[in-house]
Amino acid sequence: MTDTLGARFPGLASMARADLLGPLPTPVEPLVRLSRMTSTELFIKRDDRSAQHYGGNKARKLAFLLGDAQRAGADTLLTVGAFGSHHVLATSVHGARNGFAVHGVLVPQPFTPHVERNLLAGLGAGATHHPVRYAALAPAEILRVMARLRLSRRRPYFIPHGGTSALGALGYVDAGLELGAQIDARFVPEPHAVYTALGSGGTAVGLAVGLAAAGLRVPVIAARVTPTLVAPRPLLDGLVEKVVHELHSRDPRFPRVADAAKQLIVITDESRGAGYGEPDEAAQRAAELALADDIELDPTYTAKAFAEMLRHAEGERRGQRLIFVHTLSSQDLTPLTSRAPALPRWTDRYRRELR
Repeated sequence: MTDTLGARFPGLASMARADLLGPLPTPVEPLVRLSRMTSTELFIKRDDRSAQHYGGNKARKLAFLLGDAQRAGADTLLTVGAFGSHHVLATSVHGARNGFAVHGVLVPQPFTPHVERNLLAGLGAGATHHPVRYAALAPAEILRVMARLRLSRRRPYFIPHGGTSALGALGYVDAGLELGAQIDARFVPEPHAVYTALGSGGTAVGLAVGLAAAGLRVPVIAARVTPTLVAPRPLLDGLVEKVVHELHSRDPRFPRVADAAKQLIVITDESRGAGYGEPDEAAQRAAELALADDIELDPTYTAKAFAEMLRHAEGERRGQRLIFVHTLSSQDLTPLTSRAPALPRWTDRYRRELR
């Protein structure tokens, strides 16, 4: 595993992290067919390959979060996400492989086949799920599960939704520095913009801080896929400041780039469609175009962000150079789903609505 952050700033090399990534750096590849189609230079950074057992953006965040949980002596991870949350699934996979029991509080979202597959994979990884009927009930359920775990003499460690915190975002500071190094080494030319989905915000924040620290002033186009309340602009700006402060306090050589990083984050709402996890024609088209190049996108996050890049490539950014950061794991989930028990009874009402 190549640690760009620690190599660039040696004072950060000793930060606890779990050994779950690799090989890094993830490659940046041209999208030749779509570049011709749009008359725009399109590239993809293959963060879907960031980890062997379950890649994507969550693995980069979890490397730091699980490292901190190990340092704290925890034996159980508790997190929260939607029914089909890739974060909950990634935590389940990597948590189990690192010796943790994993519990996930789950909130409703449209129950698609993609959601069902993720749920089954999480069960196959050994996760224990705690569903709630409404998202507003999740905080109370988190407290309840945490108390029960402690009463049973477990040592739980809480990971926020999406793995987004000042610590979790360091995974994408590292990715931003990694991309900067690839540009410096001329593996890829400097882009006019970088695209990613905006869910809980940690990926966009980390990328912006990493790019700014690398001396690049490349906009991070963050395609919002969750309600604004989940990741409002002031929250993202505050997270940028916390991340930069944390890194600079650990190694004063890390530059004070908070203001520059905040300016790099450009939030767009065009790709949200009907709402979180809801089907969307533009996202469906994006998924079909990507699949023709053997790139799988998910309907909730990556297809909507990819659709945003295509919309700009065919419009206001035609002729420019754009990079899509692919944050969905490309690992085959069949080994997990094949050993999963049947879906629990609480899913029946949501599957009936799907039918």
